[in-house]
Amino acid sequence: MEIALKGIWHSYDNQTHVLKSINLEFKEPGIYAILGPNGAGKTTLLKVASLILRPSQGFVLINGSNFWELHREGREEIRKRVAYVHDKPILLRGSVRDNISIGMRIRGEVDESLIDYYVKRYSLLEVQRKSVHRLSAGQAKAVSIIRALVLKPQVLALDEPFAFLDEVRARILVEDLVNITNDGGMILIATHYMYKELASEVNYVIELLKGEVKNITRMR
Repeated sequence: MEIALKGIWHSYDNQTHVLKSINLEFKEPGIYAILGPNGAGKTTLLKVASLILRPSQGFVLINGSNFWELHREGREEIRKRVAYVHDKPILLRGSVRDNISIGMRIRGEVDESLIDYYVKRYSLLEVQRKSVHRLSAGQAKAVSIIRALVLKPQVLALDEPFAFLDEVRARILVEDLVNITNDGGMILIATHYMYKELASEVNYVIELLKGEVKNITRMR
């Protein structure tokens, strides 16, 4: 799936623009890291690119088609191929497994064996039947990440994915992200620093400052 952002501007209050004249293309499989300080517009850019936020101006093209001009069914079909993970875990009432499976249940295709695999992989076996309100911050973050991974997205967008994760889970996440790209997927990561285990796996670094792209570097 190819994503192109053309002339993107965005404002939340119709006064101050948090994104300014953004032109970017995400065409190749790989990991794209969007770097910048707090307030640079990283999260907003990530939401626009992952199709959950309509920009104030500009065009979001998916395989050449203007996404926001497609009919609702067309947009929903494309969105099924994209998953977004917020910086702070947003979990629903219920158990760990309830939260992991929510996207699968919406789609009517729950794969219990896949859930088992990730629950074990991210060391959540002992808490999988517990309420998410009893989890540590690291466990909650792992649940939010797994909830996206089990959907096998073509495009996975993550906002500060390594926040709250311990070293072991962080390394496992990098391995899983690389596996997605090896299968032809794209990873979009917004972060204010480059996690050391990720640095050698990133394909492109996009530097954002005050809502503008200042530099794009191909790393691999």
